[in-house]
Amino acid sequence: MTIKTDENIIADPNNLSESYECEYLVIGTGPGGSVAGAKLAAAGKDVLFIEDGGYYPTESYTTDISTMISTLYRDRGILPFVGKPAIAFAEGRCVGGGSVINGALIWRTPPWVLEEWVTKHGLDGYDTRSLKKHFVSIEERLNVNKHKIEEGANLDSYRLMQGAGELKWKYAFAPRAVKECINENYCPTGCISGAKQSMLQTYLRSAASDGARVLANLRADKVIHKNGVASEVRGVVSGVGEGPRAVRIKFDKLVVACGPLQTPHLLRRSSLSKSAGRSLEFHMNLKIAARFDKPVNAEKGTIFTVQIQEFEREGVLFMASNYRPHYMAMTLSHFGAKAVNAMLDNYDDFALYVAMIRPRSRATIITSLDSRSPLVRYKLDPADVPYIKLTLARAARLLFASGAVELYLPVAGTRPVKSMKEFDEAISRAATGSFEIISVHAMSSAPMGSDPAKSVVDTEGKLRGFENVLITDASILPTNIGESPQGTIMAFSSEIISRHLG
Repeated sequence: MTIKTDENIIADPNNLSESYECEYLVIGTGPGGSVAGAKLAAAGKDVLFIEDGGYYPTESYTTDISTMISTLYRDRGILPFVGKPAIAFAEGRCVGGGSVINGALIWRTPPWVLEEWVTKHGLDGYDTRSLKKHFVSIEERLNVNKHKIEEGANLDSYRLMQGAGELKWKYAFAPRAVKECINENYCPTGCISGAKQSMLQTYLRSAASDGARVLANLRADKVIHKNGVASEVRGVVSGVGEGPRAVRIKFDKLVVACGPLQTPHLLRRSSLSKSAGRSLEFHMNLKIAARFDKPVNAEKGTIFTVQIQEFEREGVLFMASNYRPHYMAMTLSHFGAKAVNAMLDNYDDFALYVAMIRPRSRATIITSLDSRSPLVRYKLDPADVPYIKLTLARAARLLFASGAVELYLPVAGTRPVKSMKEFDEAISRAATGSFEIISVHAMSSAPMGSDPAKSVVDTEGKLRGFENVLITDASILPTNIGESPQGTIMAFSSEIISRHLG
């Protein structure tokens, strides 16, 4: 894979020095870290980013989905939440973080969520009115727009919209950070056209032009601190021919934005916080394959064009997902090779959909000092079982109303269903551990709040007990928001840095 290195981005790990110094060290280049570092650099601060993953600009992306997943995702795309059933969690590990491999959804935080955070968690100044200026700036910078359905494209979303209309359910065109999208349908493995406005395309580029430096392939291993002041990060270089080697970075102020799993892991490894990672909230995604009576050519489209919001206040959303043979094969794997081959034989008649729910289940991040990766354990809340079944029933009703003639459910041991009667029979026999669940959104593992007993971060974004450590990623969101969190993360990061700069 040929890599062209932009100015101020050191992509080759062999070119990293043994030590660095900076005014602000930002750990992580996803949405939270990129916004923070870009604002600091624009204010004239000396900013250094470090990123655990590699640097892969648009020209390095290919249509080889397996290779790109191995390249852009942590642990080659397989990071399990241990529980029954196990949940597959996907996390970006590259310069630009999750913004490189997500669906580019930029929703403003639901007003009722912000109201709860203000009243129950003391987040004064984080209400809808106060954050509006940040959302407006973010949306302009990322060219956020609502992708319309063109003739002959995105028919999977169009069918979903028709079904919602038939049922009189609320739906909306989704706001996405894209510019001149041409429906290549490779959103989760690097946008090969460069249409997706990731952090690499936007905030990091601005930060670099303002003098910020970015060091790729450098994992923060431990933060050195004394008497409530952090002073140094000891990192480990990855991807070096002769093996890992150490790098030391001294700084005046630290911004931690490693993500909802890695941030608590680093805080605990470094003895910066005992309470970080005690509770992790996340979304559950349920993938459903639908066969229609005529071609929908779902590959000719893009992700999440239309969102069904009838049950948004309950934490339930329905959308079309990316459609490629790889994703369909993974979704249908529990049905066996015969079903996969049947899908391939009728490929243009199928589409892939996702139901996203906000569960009551919680996870815990377990940190071992001798392990580079955290262990995530969760316990399925009993109330989530009927919740999942109800969500699948609503999804089935919606898809049949959309013209589907056969559904493949994310439930091991079931057969394809062709009616609601068959669905009811199948779901009634579903065992608790039979659900096929994935997740791509996690949050609230180092929550922000005004009460020191209930929060890891104060309302200024500072890690409790430390004057020079800020946290600006999804871990600080007080609760699960039931929506794609990128916009919220970026708005909170922007507000935190604005307060910090005064």
